[in-house]
Amino acid sequence: MLSRRGVLALGFALGVAGCGPPGPMTLDGVTIMRHGFMDGGPAALYTGPVRFEEGCVVASAGLDAAFVPVIWPPTAALSHAGDELVVLVNGLVIHDGDQASIGGGEYKDVDFVEQLSGPIPEACRAEYYWLAGEVSKP
Repeated sequence: MLSRRGVLALGFALGVAGCGPPGPMTLDGVTIMRHGFMDGGPAALYTGPVRFEEGCVVASAGLDAAFVPVIWPPTAALSHAGDELVVLVNGLVIHDGDQASIGGGEYKDVDFVEQLSGPIPEACRAEYYWLAGEVSKP
């Protein structure tokens, strides 16, 4: 069974360092959103599938909405593993449908999301967004 486990946060201090967020990346018609480097972040955990849906990379189970774009760390990128599109993040390879554990939190405030990730591409417009921190496979 897929689940999202909330973990109490000591705080939600978000400090974006550097010159700004790297923004979206699109490859083969699929887009990922990326935030800039952060000093801290929310402390919840999404565990479930990562899907490439409607042209956007999303978390798709157990959240408040069925279509929740992930705002990946700045080290994330889209790439190819053979002839398959994948998300690469800190050496981890995530295929469409793979289970992943993504630390972070769910946000609804579009202005806040755009401050972190830049303009939201049309394919990734949604009611909620998942701000990702640490990413691993369960």
